[in-house]
Amino acid sequence: MVDPFRERTARLLMDYLEVCAREPGTPAPAPSTPEAAVLRHVAVRVQEANRNEANRNVLLLYRRFRRHRVELVARMAQRLLDEDPGPSWGRVASLVTFAGSLLERPPQTTRRQKRDDDGVSRDCRLLVALLCAQFCERHRAWMMANGGWDGFCLFFSHSLQPSWERQLVWFFLSYWTVIIIIYFWMKLS
Repeated sequence: MVDPFRERTARLLMDYLEVCAREPGTPAPAPSTPEAAVLRHVAVRVQEANRNEANRNVLLLYRRFRRHRVELVARMAQRLLDEDPGPSWGRVASLVTFAGSLLERPPQTTRRQKRDDDGVSRDCRLLVALLCAQFCERHRAWMMANGGWDGFCLFFSHSLQPSWERQLVWFFLSYWTVIIIIYFWMKLS
């Protein structure tokens, strides 16, 4: 029997991880679903929040273990989702972002790197299977209690909308721009 939640989860994860695993310099395809667009946006925010020097060094260290990507994500999933306080949408987003960052391909310079990159497609599929097992089996009750991927989108929807402060700034900038245009129009007429 087909599980729509599992299919939706697999499609979402494949969309995000394939974007992360694409060849350097190739443009990202459009998100395949609304939740994929939200996940990409949230992942960028997570990466921006972790751009400090210490986190960058840790991520570089993890990227050296390219042959153990799936193990690293499995351990991280255990740490983030199984230990107290348990799953949260922030932890889910962090885990998926971490998996995606491990799949990022460095610029291709040597034949050895090309061989290493051949494992990216395989690891992408394995990571989708691993994360599907986490979200659709082990933590399915939590995911469903929190609205599934629609709940994910609702939780992060505030970060997609401009804040009232930004809207206020744009309003005042627009107001002053109109005033200046009217002033010059009257002056030149």
